[in-house]
Amino acid sequence: MVLRQLLFQWVLKQRQKKTQVSADYRVETYLIKIVDFFDASKAADRELTVVYEFHGSGVNDGAWTVSIAGGKCALAKGDSEKYDSKFYMTADVYRRILEGKLDISKLTYSTGAIRFFGSTLAHQELNSYLTLPKGAGVAAL
Repeated sequence: MVLRQLLFQWVLKQRQKKTQVSADYRVETYLIKIVDFFDASKAADRELTVVYEFHGSGVNDGAWTVSIAGGKCALAKGDSEKYDSKFYMTADVYRRILEGKLDISKLTYSTGAIRFFGSTLAHQELNSYLTLPKGAGVAAL
């Protein structure tokens, strides 16, 4: 089982080397869409904080915090000490999730492409508060 997981991690790293994102790709371009597509009527009185932390991605390295409170959604550059969930991944993995090429639920434990801290369900909850219009260009945020 350990050998299989190590093999998956190695294959993923090899693919990442071949499919690095272009120099003009910025994660904040897509993260801001969370705020744009936020539907306050779906979130009601819910409070939720999700942190996206990117590593090994050059200009995309760093953390972004999505906060939902009082029927409003905000995106801020930087980490948060208090969060419901934190995702730790490369910008390339995030890009492929956005494009619908990778299933976030299958990436976590089997390959280690995404590391979760806190609740693993917070991302699904966050996406349930969004209304992605047709032609939004993303499969998930």
